[in-house]
Amino acid sequence: MTAVAERLKKFPPLAALTIFVVVLTLARVAILIATPLNLGPDEAQYWSWSLTPAFGYFTKPPLIAWVIGATTSVCGDGEACIRLASPLLHGATTIAVFFAGRSLYDARVGLWSAVTYAVMPGTSFSSLLITTDVPLLFFWALALAAFAELRRTTDMRWAVLLGAAIGFGLLAKYAMLYFLLGLGLALLPTRQGRALILSRAAAIAGLVALAVFAPNIVWNVVNSFATVGHTASNANWGAANLFNPMHAVNFLGAQIGIIGPFAAGIVVWGLVRGWREPKFDNPDTLLLSLSLPVIAIVTVQAFISRANANWAAPAFVALTIVACAWALRRRRSRLLIANTALNASLGVVVALLAVSSAFVAAIGQENSVKRLRGWDEAGRTIVSLAASAPFEAILSDDREDMASLYYYTRQRKLPLRMWPKQSAGNEYEATHTLRAEEASYVLFVTRRRDPNDIVGAFASSERVATLETRLDSKRKRIFFIYALQKPIDSTLFRKIFNHPSTE
Repeated sequence: MTAVAERLKKFPPLAALTIFVVVLTLARVAILIATPLNLGPDEAQYWSWSLTPAFGYFTKPPLIAWVIGATTSVCGDGEACIRLASPLLHGATTIAVFFAGRSLYDARVGLWSAVTYAVMPGTSFSSLLITTDVPLLFFWALALAAFAELRRTTDMRWAVLLGAAIGFGLLAKYAMLYFLLGLGLALLPTRQGRALILSRAAAIAGLVALAVFAPNIVWNVVNSFATVGHTASNANWGAANLFNPMHAVNFLGAQIGIIGPFAAGIVVWGLVRGWREPKFDNPDTLLLSLSLPVIAIVTVQAFISRANANWAAPAFVALTIVACAWALRRRRSRLLIANTALNASLGVVVALLAVSSAFVAAIGQENSVKRLRGWDEAGRTIVSLAASAPFEAILSDDREDMASLYYYTRQRKLPLRMWPKQSAGNEYEATHTLRAEEASYVLFVTRRRDPNDIVGAFASSERVATLETRLDSKRKRIFFIYALQKPIDSTLFRKIFNHPSTE
């Protein structure tokens, strides 16, 4: 047994990690193939964007659409293929975390950091969905690895890689700006840091990042800064009920759930110990600058209004590395072993939630997956109804419904349209609104019990069906389906219908 242990110690860390990542990634791909869960509305929306490649979209930068377009061009438009990039990119992020940890500390820290990242509950969950956080985290980790090398060498290739990672990170999600904030906080207080900011390497990195990100800047200028405006509106500071302490508490609790309780405990313990001494090593300061401000900013946002649990996701790239460095520095490797064992067990639970409806019901988590159920059945029924009469278009009045039905009615022969508004509030209202020539006979699908604002705009209306989709033993999704004919002739109505549509 001792001989085996000695051999394992001599096994190259990167080789061992690569085997681990390949096995874990294959397992996650298998789960994607096996899961009966439908695409969520956001996933379906990103897929619909991938059908029309662009340098920007109304609510997000374009990289998520490009990524989905790349995978679906290889293996088709099934749910597993649409999500395929997620486990693949998380595997690549794991390798990037290793290189960052090795460069900042040593190979042992790099290996533990990579494993810790790979089995985080947040990573296990995220690997089964395709979201903008997935490419963001990869480019964040890649940028950190490149910067860690740039600190040690004058090789300008690392500057180019740093700039490219930042640029593509911004094309994934504007939260990549937090990376620049963190670098500034880490570098500005020291003479050496300020010299690096003013160096040739920083100039090259900045120019490369700008070159990569420039197409989205141009797109925003041409489209009245649509994505930037939507991102700002997400803060929701104009809400009536501002300042919610419990929102902040819930958000921080969710962060513990993302990284796992043992790793979260190591971070808190390390912060308290570091402040008491008081000293952090130089890499510690860099990693804390890249993580704590993100969590602090989003916590304040949660307190003021609201914040989703994933809004601070990039912080965990740096936090996993510094947590492992602190544990190993204090010879607390058993904590890392316990963290890995617990988080891997939670990963198995996440996998079971994805593949087994019986398990979901047994542990009372049906509410957690209700948004990922029932869309395929509803889509088939709506396609059938649309074929039963000479309708000219299918109409929706809700962004999430529109996104999900866009995918699950993709075999339809009719265009799927969004009810037009004077001011667009989402991608579909901006580019897929009902055209005047399609409005004479419309199949209208809504979840509202009283959609009189739309039904009343037509001379003739009839509710032709009530579609109930069972989501679980307690919940169902109800659509009210109308046949609408002959829009009422009004100047305002004609003006709305003349809103351009790209399809």
